[in-house]
Amino acid sequence: MSDSEQFGLKEDWDSIEQILLEIIPVYDKTNRYISFGTDLKIRKTGLEWVKKNLAQKDEPLIADLGSGTGKMTQLIGSQAIMMDALIPMMRVSRKRNPTSEGVISVFENLPLASGTADAAIAGFAIRDARNLSSALEEINRILKQGGFFLVVDLSKPDSSLNRGLVALYWKIVAPAIAFAVAGRIGLKFVALSTTYRRLPTNKEYIELASSKGFDVIKSKYFLLGGASVLLFRKTASKS
Repeated sequence: MSDSEQFGLKEDWDSIEQILLEIIPVYDKTNRYISFGTDLKIRKTGLEWVKKNLAQKDEPLIADLGSGTGKMTQLIGSQAIMMDALIPMMRVSRKRNPTSEGVISVFENLPLASGTADAAIAGFAIRDARNLSSALEEINRILKQGGFFLVVDLSKPDSSLNRGLVALYWKIVAPAIAFAVAGRIGLKFVALSTTYRRLPTNKEYIELASSKGFDVIKSKYFLLGGASVLLFRKTASKS
């Protein structure tokens, strides 16, 4: 397995997706608490960057990848094509965003023609790709040349000390907070520890994206580097 192929949930994908199904009723509320409100702040930060770069386009085609409960589409304030692997999540997304289209799909196989999307956005989602390298290649494929890809997500600090502190948070502290907020079902948020462990470091993430035809044009890190907003531009096509 090459270095780039190691990132993503791999064999843990099915179990993580099952956990996501189970936590749908408490998903948004619990995320707000375990991120100390940062999740909403960084979503808005990234989406403002996207809107600024698309301001000259009349009706840009935006793909909300791993749309989950549809929060990113709701916040961007315009129609998007929402894509998610889970039908129950899509039901919530469609209810929240009735004028946007919803499609069941995974990151590695997106149902859009090549070079058609002006932007793709992924809010706390692409970390759950089965294969991050393949997901980035597929996102590159659907974007127009010069199109934008926004990642708002957990991230793994380059500093070993900060990596250890963030890992401890997702393994112990976040599930405890989730339990206090949502009861026993909140303990399932310990799954974030698995997704965090499978992430590349922040430096590795940028390098991997670059190898898939993206340049990072804006970035901002939060919580000791354990959360990030990254705006990429497609600069090369990758087959």
